[in-house]
Amino acid sequence: METELAIAENAAWCDLVCGGQFRARAWTSPRRTPPYYPDAVTLTPDATAADILPFVDGSAGCSVKDSFATLDLPGFSVLFEATWIACGAGIPEPGWQRAASPLGNTVALLSRGENVVTAHRGDGVVGLSNFAGPDAGWPGAVAAVAAAFPGLPVVGYEHGDALRVALDHGARPLGPLRVWVR
Repeated sequence: METELAIAENAAWCDLVCGGQFRARAWTSPRRTPPYYPDAVTLTPDATAADILPFVDGSAGCSVKDSFATLDLPGFSVLFEATWIACGAGIPEPGWQRAASPLGNTVALLSRGENVVTAHRGDGVVGLSNFAGPDAGWPGAVAAVAAAFPGLPVVGYEHGDALRVALDHGARPLGPLRVWVR
């Protein structure tokens, strides 16, 4: 259930930033999304290329977030593999600041020194994304996100060294995902 909530929150975040359309098995954007945002996000493990490709600009640069790592996308290659995570409680640190967001009060832009993080309130969870700063800042960022949206579990996804940092600081793996690119 947590995995599905994390995926739904992530798709809602992409929709808020990029615009698009929710379909039965995928969120899709008919026009190319900004850098680092996918053109589609699968919402169910049984989503297929037919649920996505007719509804996106499939030219070079098209990217698809395969939320369950189950897709076969001819003509695409895997950009990276990652893991959905449920974050631990974090460690509260004084000094975190919240900036006003042009996207409304469901989004928190948080910073403390070199550490910055974006949070988006989804349905029953808050998504942590775009963490930047020294690895030691991760627990404080998680706590700042949790404080910005009290009572909601903090979820997200990470890969590579960022996944190791998250897991080292109490995050639980929820399941795999892949990002494909043409």
